[in-house]
Amino acid sequence: MNVDSHLIRLVHDILFREWDPLGVNADEGAFSEYSRYDVVLLQLLKRGADERRVAEHLLRIQENSMGISPTDPERDKVIALRLLTAYEIAQRRIRPARSAEELLERYQAGERVFNGSRIETDESGILAGCTLNGLVLRNAYVKLSFQRASLRGADFWDSELKGSDFSYTDLRGARFVGSVLSDTSFQGARLEGVEFNNACFQLRMLKTGEFPDSF
Repeated sequence: MNVDSHLIRLVHDILFREWDPLGVNADEGAFSEYSRYDVVLLQLLKRGADERRVAEHLLRIQENSMGISPTDPERDKVIALRLLTAYEIAQRRIRPARSAEELLERYQAGERVFNGSRIETDESGILAGCTLNGLVLRNAYVKLSFQRASLRGADFWDSELKGSDFSYTDLRGARFVGSVLSDTSFQGARLEGVEFNNACFQLRMLKTGEFPDSF
């Protein structure tokens, strides 16, 4: 994934999961609803647009492109600031997380990308039940409990997740492509739109459209 495609994904996740003026994000099948606005917003961020300009652009999208009357201008300002913060953080050098506590603290501060993290113990279970939508843990080695957490749109591409617990977790739209999932629990998890192709689950390679509980 090149830099721009990662940034576009970041912008889109915020539009779909946090902004969502049309109220469609309960349906993962509508994930592409706002994709036509991603590139222009990213260009605005790259040109150094401030919070006011980004918020005004969000307002114009609603009025001119969606044909709806903006009902919450303050919400647009919050999302504008969220986009600016996420873009600034994404431009910094990616640092792996060294513990579940560090990952959660940095996520809550606005970071989303923790590629290459290695977390082998999770005695506190601090991530269980947390909202971690859009989390990116590529090429990572982690053994964590995400039980009952919200991980919509999360990305675990090529990660080793042996012994991790995703029981009753909301994983809609997440990606586990090429990941190792031995002794990994998905009991009761929401798996709509999740990609498991080429993931290794209990010594079996999953094909496109297969899920851990499908055999």
